[in-house]
Amino acid sequence: MAERSSRFRTTIWTTVFVSGVGISAIGDFIYLVAINVFVLNQTHSASAVAGLWVVSRIAALLVGPWAGSIADRFSRRNQLIGIEIARAVLVGLLPLLHHLLDIYIDVFLLGIGSTFFGSLFLPYQTLLIPEPSRKRINSIVSMLTYSALLTGPAIAGALLLAGHAAIPLWLDAISFLISSMSFFLLPDLGLPQESAGRSHPWRTVFTDWRTAFQFLAENRLFTVLLSLTALMGIFALTADAQEVVFAQQALHLGKFGYGMMVTSAGVGYVSGALLLSVVANRVDSVWLLGVGTLFSAFGYLFYSLAHSFWSAVIGLIILGLFGSSANVGFTTYTQKVMPVSHMGRINSVIGPPRQLLNILFILLGGFVATKFGVRDLMVGMTILMCVATLFITLLVISPSNRKQISNSVSDSAS
Repeated sequence: MAERSSRFRTTIWTTVFVSGVGISAIGDFIYLVAINVFVLNQTHSASAVAGLWVVSRIAALLVGPWAGSIADRFSRRNQLIGIEIARAVLVGLLPLLHHLLDIYIDVFLLGIGSTFFGSLFLPYQTLLIPEPSRKRINSIVSMLTYSALLTGPAIAGALLLAGHAAIPLWLDAISFLISSMSFFLLPDLGLPQESAGRSHPWRTVFTDWRTAFQFLAENRLFTVLLSLTALMGIFALTADAQEVVFAQQALHLGKFGYGMMVTSAGVGYVSGALLLSVVANRVDSVWLLGVGTLFSAFGYLFYSLAHSFWSAVIGLIILGLFGSSANVGFTTYTQKVMPVSHMGRINSVIGPPRQLLNILFILLGGFVATKFGVRDLMVGMTILMCVATLFITLLVISPSNRKQISNSVSDSAS
């Protein structure tokens, strides 16, 4: 009876958690569309819109190195509730602001909130979801996130056609409030850690950095896979930043064709995550990491070499189908290998360098696309992705590493 009650309680918590994640994800993508339109309407400047992305990256670079030290030392649930309420207020204030500097300050504060949320979400999810169910729940979370990629912009577009850009922004604020309520209904998991250097906060941060670097040095396979996966993400982001240019100049697509092309990638991701949520516990995590990563890179390469709409769509669907598998495999592997008590501070070490490389590669990608052509950039980035993927696949299928990864990730049925 006690076991049945515990399982029922876990099911309720998981349902609440997944529902909150889904609503919040839709709000995130509504925000991405609405904030760009809002700033463009306010300033009539493409440079002002581009500045939004720079401001949020700067926030992540400034806050990232020490956010994990705070995230690991206080109640993660209470922090998540506070951050979601704060983000709801900040997004709700945006339509009331008329000066660009005020908007940038608001977006900067939102970037700080997003950075803290990133340090808190995975540790709390890992504590909430029992190990045998993590792969399936990760698949469901992935499916909801990619579904939001399709529904969020569509909702934002419909609301923008119907009225002012303030309407989708206020709807996004409501989604953050609902997300905060979902965390309020969930248990407070994990004991806050005492800080050995309360009177010297920077000494505590430096100590946390040493702890994080020590973990990365002791877990070399994880560190190498993490580095290669991060590089793949950087290469993909560099290519994605020129996606509109590629669609127009290389594929000669209009706005409708570009929209359909992006939608096809979203359909691929959603389909892959949906399929995986059904069969997750029957698939070895080694295959999710190895085969998923390999075929997702192949799909991206196929897309970059495309000369027609349909060949590009095929490549993006392949990318989506297997990209979701790779993401779920690596997330589940991370949850098992990385101690929850140190997830925040380890993220503080690896997050800022990744953000800095993102900025540098985006700028470099713009230069290469202008100097040599957007197709050369796309092909170059996808070739680099394939090289990184081959290393990941070889590492994963190596007999010694394969055993380690299989032992690290629970493949048992829930």
